[in-house]
Order: sequence, then structure tokens, then C-alpha cells
Amino acid sequence: MKIRIHHFFDIIRDFGTGKEFTQHPYLHSYHNVAGEIDRNPDLYLEIVFESDAVCTGCAYLKNTVCGDSISHRKDFTQKEAFNNYLDYRIVEICKIQTSVKFSPKTLCEIAHKYINHIEFIYEGNDQNHTQLRKNNLVKGLKYYSEKFGFAVKIPNN
Repeated sequence: MKIRIHHFFDIIRDFGTGKEFTQHPYLHSYHNVAGEIDRNPDLYLEIVFESDAVCTGCAYLKNTVCGDSISHRKDFTQKEAFNNYLDYRIVEICKIQTSVKFSPKTLCEIAHKYINHIEFIYEGNDQNHTQLRKNNLVKGLKYYSEKFGFAVKIPNN
């Protein structure tokens, strides 16, 4: 399954909130991808910088490019550009190779790098929102690792 790295970490974060995954009004497949990850820690995930399995069916996806906009930043207005910005930062920080298949378990095992640098990755976002993201990601990692019986390194807040 092809996935953008920020989508993977968003799903783990949402596991930490106890979110119920249902069809979104945009009609994308986030709920389906989250369900697959929640059922299979050994699923093959290929990290990409393009539309992915989450984007499938989205009303804003036009010619494989996200046409949605964002309003929470002054330096970005297009979601595609912001997503690329995030993904490149995350891949660089976590030393993830693209076009290599990873399991959710493996990505969770390296998530401490993401957590340790989350303020840098989301620099420019509301700091309270970034802290909430971090706290929920830690909860999601604990949920997922306990569910499937593997250890993850959880940094101190």
C-alpha cells in the first residue's frame, strides 16, 4: 500500500484519540487505510511523495494532485505543497527511504525520531496544536504496540 508518511503518523495519532474511523465528507479512504493498519502490523507500506491510498476517492484529488487549500498557515495556502513540506521533513528526520516497503510496526519503532523533532517538523503551526498532536501520537503508539505486543521507544515529553 502506498502511503504518505504524514498520513501514517496521522492515523497513529488518531488511534491515540480513540477516533471512530468513518467515511469523511471528502470521500477519501482514510478510514479504510486506518482499518487496514489497525488490523495488520505487518502490512507492506511504501512511503511516497504523491497521492496515496488515503487519497483514493477524494473529491479534491485532481490528476493525482490535492486541490484542497489550508488556512492555518501564512506560508502555505495549498494542501499539496504543505503535505510535501511535511513529508520531506519527516523522511529526512526519520531517515526513511522512499520506494522501500515498511511495516506499520517498523514505522512505529522509529517514531521516536518523529516525536523528538515534532516541533521542528510542524514549525509554523500553533504550538498547542503541535503539543496535542505529540501527546496523542504517544497514546496511539502505546495503543498500537500493546495491541500487537512489540516495544516502542517513547521519548519523555
